[in-house]
Amino acid sequence: MQSKAFDWLVLAILVAIWGSGFAALKIATTYIDPLWNTAIRIAIASATLAVVLVLQRQRLPEFSHPAWRAYALIGFFGMAFPFMLFAFSSQKLPSAIVAICNGASPIFTGLLAHLFIGGGDRLTARKAAGVGLGFGGLVTLVAPRLAEGFTIETLALAAALFGAFMYGIANVVTRKAPAVSSTAGALMMCLWALGFALAAAVTLEPPPAAMPPLPALLAVSALGVFSTGLATVGYVFLIQRRGPLFMSMSIYLAPCLATGLGMAALGERPGWPAFVALGLILAGVALATMTPRGRT
Repeated sequence: MQSKAFDWLVLAILVAIWGSGFAALKIATTYIDPLWNTAIRIAIASATLAVVLVLQRQRLPEFSHPAWRAYALIGFFGMAFPFMLFAFSSQKLPSAIVAICNGASPIFTGLLAHLFIGGGDRLTARKAAGVGLGFGGLVTLVAPRLAEGFTIETLALAAALFGAFMYGIANVVTRKAPAVSSTAGALMMCLWALGFALAAAVTLEPPPAAMPPLPALLAVSALGVFSTGLATVGYVFLIQRRGPLFMSMSIYLAPCLATGLGMAALGERPGWPAFVALGLILAGVALATMTPRGRT
């Protein structure tokens, strides 16, 4: 049986991949519209996971297997729909702000897991306090923009936060889904999400008129291979082993890396609310994930 230290290693890798993914998303959506950006990255992710499945000498379960129905929900709520929302938000907001909005997903995950899973996923007083601190960070981030009135940036913030809520639903559904291997589950999730994303793109948005420039192609390829494809294997693995609240802590930590990359690579300068929000979120992570001494 793999150790808990390995679980933390997987969590750290997810933080690195997802934290850097917001800068890539900002670059990709500058040239590729949100719906097609979503469809392209999921298509690349599906191809990546198919190769991994073959290399591992695994097979997808029969289509009659109940896991397919569960992963249809996970593909919609955990990939296709939120990817579209975050792609739209990335066109209007700095990548760091979008990443911090994404930090709301552990709040929704914790509340939904408490309501619908129970057991070890119930919110203790300590975990609830950590979630509350994270929520306070998000309020610090969002409140100044709400004070400015309703703008396209306010709509983008709302879209990003709703995408985080979708992630919370997907985390809970994944926890309750029939057991399959991490790679098979990730590929099933991507295949369903690809169907949803392609249907939305073809129906609602014209295809790109010209080939996007090389930076956008590299960015959407990186999103497909790493942030969507390989990271989804780690996502399914951690939820199956440690539960949705543990896995969603990576979403709390990723904004720190995303903020640094946004400032260094994209020249972004988040205001003081963003840094206060990060501090509160980190405090929430420490409180929600801390294991009291003497407990296993």
